[in-house]
Amino acid sequence: MRWLKLVSAGLVSMVALTLSIAGQAPGAGAPTLFEGARLLVGDGSAPIENSAFVIEAGRIGRVGRKGEVPLPAGATRVDLTGKTVMPALIDIHNHLGWTDQRTNKATKQTYTR
Repeated sequence: MRWLKLVSAGLVSMVALTLSIAGQAPGAGAPTLFEGARLLVGDGSAPIENSAFVIEAGRIGRVGRKGEVPLPAGATRVDLTGKTVMPALIDIHNHLGWTDQRTNKATKQTYTR
């Protein structure tokens, strides 16, 4: 019986923590303004120091320097001072010839030389 109470208390704590964390995260479609990072655009141009950029619905919107990009209505502001952001860097670890690029699955059936 004591074991059941401990497990129950643990599960309740985990659910409460999960709900608390989820409540702090911006909504999936809510815009977020990130400011202060060194932004490496990925097109060979110079990095944007002390940048600002908006992400809304999973896409990068406005990009500029901190103070030049306004905070959209309903947006969350995130300070990235001292960080570097490289949005063009996607899945840098992959095994070509092993991973099916269409499904991103790696199995022996997808292995090719």
